[in-house]
This record gives sequence, structure tokens and C-alpha cells, in this order.
Amino acid sequence: MTLLHNISRTLQRRRNATWHSLGYDTKVRAETPADYSAIDRLTQNTFKNNAEVKLIHTLRQHAEDSIALVAEQQGEIVGYVMFSVVLLPQDNSTRLMALAPMAVSNVLQQQGIGSALVRAGLELCRQQGIAAVVVLGHPSYYPRFGFVPASTFNIYSPWQVPDNTFMLLPLQPQALHKKNGQVVYHPAFSAL
Repeated sequence: MTLLHNISRTLQRRRNATWHSLGYDTKVRAETPADYSAIDRLTQNTFKNNAEVKLIHTLRQHAEDSIALVAEQQGEIVGYVMFSVVLLPQDNSTRLMALAPMAVSNVLQQQGIGSALVRAGLELCRQQGIAAVVVLGHPSYYPRFGFVPASTFNIYSPWQVPDNTFMLLPLQPQALHKKNGQVVYHPAFSAL
């Protein structure tokens, strides 16, 4: 069995009681080319524009080592998340990932789908030896996964954003020792 398959099975077992009691049969798995059009529709409906759809297309084509997961219910894609490589310019050996974009069906939000996607992606990042994951997001949502302001580690966003919205989750804290600077995202993010 593949690593992703094992993680997917483990996550499904952990969530079965919760999802079953809610009447849902939700599975988190790696995206496949057959999912692309459904992911596009979901992302378009969630963000109400095409910028994130274009970002996903570009990252698929040009970003190596990205992680892209879908949440599926009864054969329908109801959630999506992507993690892509980001860099610290003065230290290209430290492996960092950015969590973005993430989309959950508007009618199924607040039901744990986004959390399941984030947890699955973070577990894959851990298993791949990623030092940390950064996210630009809502300061009341991401701390539940352990994210803290990235400035705590002297790591900063390339954009002018409130300090508490650019967050970092150390997956291997020693790997961040004496590392600092402004994170460099794939150029496709500049179109957002």
C-alpha cells in the first residue's frame, strides 16, 4: 500500500465515528486528473472568482513536490486543499510548505471537512520531512492545528498583512533553529 493510502485509511478510521454520526461518508484522498474539473467548480464557487483556479492550475504544472487532497462524499468533491513549496532565501535546504488554497463547499462548511483536509495534509508534510508549514489565513481558525504567528520564529510574509494572519506550524522545530527571513512563494501567488 502507498503512504498516502495508509494515511487516508488511518484518517478515515479516526473520523468514522464523527462522520457516521453526522450521516456523512467523507473520504480524504489525493487528487487525481479526473477530479480537476470538479475542483475548478468547487474553487470557483467558494472564492467567487477564477484567481484561485488559475493558481491551482499553475501550481500543478510548475510546483514540484506539492500535496493536493480532496474530500469526497458519495463520489462528489466537497473540499480541496493544496500545500506547495516555499523558500527562505538565505537557506534553501530548509523544506517549508504553504497551505493554500483551501476550498470547502459553501453548503457543507462548519462540518469538519476543512479540518480533515488540513490534518491529512499536515500529516503528509510531517512524513515527508517538511520543517514547517506557513499559512495566510484567519487567526481564529488555524491555531486549532497548532499554527502561531510566523513572526514568533522571525519568519515573515512577503505581503503587508496583520501579524496574526501569517502563521507557521513547526513540524520539526530544530530545523528552524537560526533560520529567519521573508518566505518566498511560487510566483503564481502574486496574481492573487
